[in-house]
Amino acid sequence: MKTQEQLMKVKIKFLEDRIATMEKSIGSINKILGRFQMTEAMDIIEKNKEQGFEDLDKFRDADTMIREDGNELI
Repeated sequence: MKTQEQLMKVKIKFLEDRIATMEKSIGSINKILGRFQMTEAMDIIEKNKEQGFEDLDKFRDADTMIREDGNELI
């Protein structure tokens, strides 16, 4: 018959294996979610371009935007 210490070692080994499996699963989920979010972002960009907003990309990094009439957009 196994001693109490041997049983605890088996339980700990089992839990360590389960944690390792969960870590791999979470990593895979994160990769899938990242791909999904990237695809979703690309869809939004394409929709914006279809609606005539393709010029917004040049303003994205600017601190201020100046309209053609010279007025600053806040």
